[in-house]
Amino acid sequence: MSRTSNKITLVCYDISSNKLRRKIDKCLKDFGTRLQYSIYLCRLDNDGVDLCREKLLIVLNKYQKEKRSGDSLIIFERLNPKAADCLLESSIFNDEPVYRIF
Repeated sequence: MSRTSNKITLVCYDISSNKLRRKIDKCLKDFGTRLQYSIYLCRLDNDGVDLCREKLLIVLNKYQKEKRSGDSLIIFERLNPKAADCLLESSIFNDEPVYRIF
């Protein structure tokens, strides 16, 4: 069964520990496309979102000692696919910035 869907999930993180940040990055590479250094766009169905959450929680729990105050990991679900396509288009395929209002 494929995890890919037309539903958009945006994952953003700001982690101060290099070790934890690398582990989260490695985990997210299996689920989506990097938009910026710490922002991933994922096209996941409900099971894919659940699996992504589980894997991220495993990483966060395993590296509990690496967490610092001010660190954040945010998952935005069910974004408008047109908005995500514009993000991909402006972030990956164009050298010039593209500004769109949704």
